[in-house]
Amino acid sequence: MSRTERLHSLDAVRAMALLLGIVFHGGFSFIPGLLPGIWATVDSQPSIAISTLLFTTHIFRMCLFFFIAGLFAHMMVERKGVAGFWLDRAKRIAGPMIVGWVVLYPAIRAVWIWGIVRLFHGQVPPVPANLPPPPFGAFPLTHLWFLYYLLLCYALVISVRSVFVALDRSSRLPRAMDALVRVLVRSGAAAPVLALPICAALYLQPAWIMWFGIPTPDHSLIPDVRALMIFGIAFTFGWLMQRQQNLLQTWARTWPLHLAAALATTVFCLSVAGTSPKLVPAPHTRQTLEFALGYAVALWCWIFAITGIAVRFLSKESYARRYLADSSYWLYLAHLPVVAFFQVLVSPLHLNPGIKLAMVLTPSLALLLLSYELCVRYTLIGEILNGVRRQRNVSDPGSAVRTPQSECATPLAELVDVRKRYGKVSALAGVDLQVRPGELVALLGPNGAGKSTAISLWLGLIAPDSGNVRLMGGSAYAVANRREVGVMMQEVTLEPTLRLRELVEIAAGYYPNAMSVQQALELTGTTALATRPYGKLSGGQKRQAQFAMAICGRPRLLFLDEPTVGLDVQARELMWAAIRRLVSEGTAIVLTTHYLEEAEALADRVIVLGGGRVIASGSLEEVRSRVARTRVTCSSTVPLEEIRAWPQVLAASRNNRRLEVIAVDAEETVRRLLAADPTLRHLEVHKAGLAEAFTQITQEAA
Repeated sequence: MSRTERLHSLDAVRAMALLLGIVFHGGFSFIPGLLPGIWATVDSQPSIAISTLLFTTHIFRMCLFFFIAGLFAHMMVERKGVAGFWLDRAKRIAGPMIVGWVVLYPAIRAVWIWGIVRLFHGQVPPVPANLPPPPFGAFPLTHLWFLYYLLLCYALVISVRSVFVALDRSSRLPRAMDALVRVLVRSGAAAPVLALPICAALYLQPAWIMWFGIPTPDHSLIPDVRALMIFGIAFTFGWLMQRQQNLLQTWARTWPLHLAAALATTVFCLSVAGTSPKLVPAPHTRQTLEFALGYAVALWCWIFAITGIAVRFLSKESYARRYLADSSYWLYLAHLPVVAFFQVLVSPLHLNPGIKLAMVLTPSLALLLLSYELCVRYTLIGEILNGVRRQRNVSDPGSAVRTPQSECATPLAELVDVRKRYGKVSALAGVDLQVRPGELVALLGPNGAGKSTAISLWLGLIAPDSGNVRLMGGSAYAVANRREVGVMMQEVTLEPTLRLRELVEIAAGYYPNAMSVQQALELTGTTALATRPYGKLSGGQKRQAQFAMAICGRPRLLFLDEPTVGLDVQARELMWAAIRRLVSEGTAIVLTTHYLEEAEALADRVIVLGGGRVIASGSLEEVRSRVARTRVTCSSTVPLEEIRAWPQVLAASRNNRRLEVIAVDAEETVRRLLAADPTLRHLEVHKAGLAEAFTQITQEAA
């Protein structure tokens, strides 16, 4: 599973957590035994079925949100650095929280007053005499409390991380934490182990109303320590899982077991707490402790089951799911006064509770989605909430979502009708090239084809004789544009006495938004080499060190020249994984290599240069399809002379009884082989690879 696919699935999970919050609030007035005044209204038709649904989803929905938030937060810190992360969070979390409260609180208060007055037949009820005093720092955070606690989680985790980075230069602790997380996830022990601290926090909660599980900390700016601890655990575990996202595949395989455990523990909790809340504090008894443990285990089992289902079945991009994921943040921010308004309207009606719940949720979601489409998605508000402003397209309203980034974005590097000569030799003769965000372009060609000249032009090392060279939409000589570029050339000389950590630190100092040294080392798998002098490294290790220096500045455009020369298989696979990760995060990469298997494994687009011109360009499949030949292998006794005489066959050979035939018509060749030898076995048919296509294309252009 690629990183991009995984993001689609996790986007869906995050959206589900927020949408379940709307359902929870939409059904709250139907809870049996709800005291008047707690909510905007109390419905005349309470429902055990709705109450059971709300109890079940309330177990996990907020911790699920914080788990996903932790994973995405770590991803963003790696991509933008701590400073860039906080700028983004100030814009997309703190800003909406403050502005949203200012706008929404008067509307919420107005609907609440209207609903309560209507519930009490036009009279404002007196304040109960036994009402407890407001807590210290009392402030009505409303449903926006989750943004406040999200900011607290960010601050706590990043602060702790900074301390560990400063004290643990050898990265022993991160490696130990990674090992612990692997053991917990792969052994299936994660749910019971992570449940223990949550169980303790719930059981020790003063005046705990069991039915509502984790207390909602929406009454004060002073953090509720137990709630912060519970949501912080979920956030931190998501943060740690981001370091090893391959572990999500474990849950994709075991989701039925986690789902069964989640259902079983939820049924147990319902049997203890009941289908409607008992609004009295739970006593500190063995049954309460058992309930707290069952509730905490159910919480994690639901999280693992839902995440596993999403990774297993929702990894492919879907326009509908992506639209809901984009809109879910706005829907949740704006929903409470809208949902409460319709609850107050339908509360006196004597209809089936399920029908009434639909009468609350359907118009609420319709109005919220309409407001998102008309007032948010294509405006500054949408840019703030989603991080990008979508463009309207009447003929294809989903084009902004479905169009790959590399096809719609402005090129990061561009050559326009560029010509360059060295004396009488024409290195580039009217070449047009573009490199866009989020694509890996393999720039191929024989020696002297013009590859190095093209890259030197983009790096500002030489000037064209004619034509235009653009970098980041501007000049290749502008310092600001060049600081968006990372380079890993084949011939590199570095100070041999400097340690790898020092080299990466020096390289990172050139960039305004660089990774930490530790992040660069972890991404490139060079942590173990951090303290070794560069001159003591092997050839392959030096290439890994150069790769760490090339990517430490978070470049938008990365040039890689024969990056895996000298690497063993394991190191090469590790570098490929890092390259794929960078591409999935939007980095554009130009790869030059004579190792065509590497280009075939990594490239989104292939450009072949020959004689200073572009002689082939297109997707990997498009370039390979230019070669009308196929390799057929099998175990057969048909004589080679007979096969070579067939008109569609280009060549035939036999190696250890294994027959290999190169043909322009695979289907006809297979039919004739089967007709000539009915006992034929081990038949395999392979299309032409990039190496064969490259050879034919360059020979034809010579």
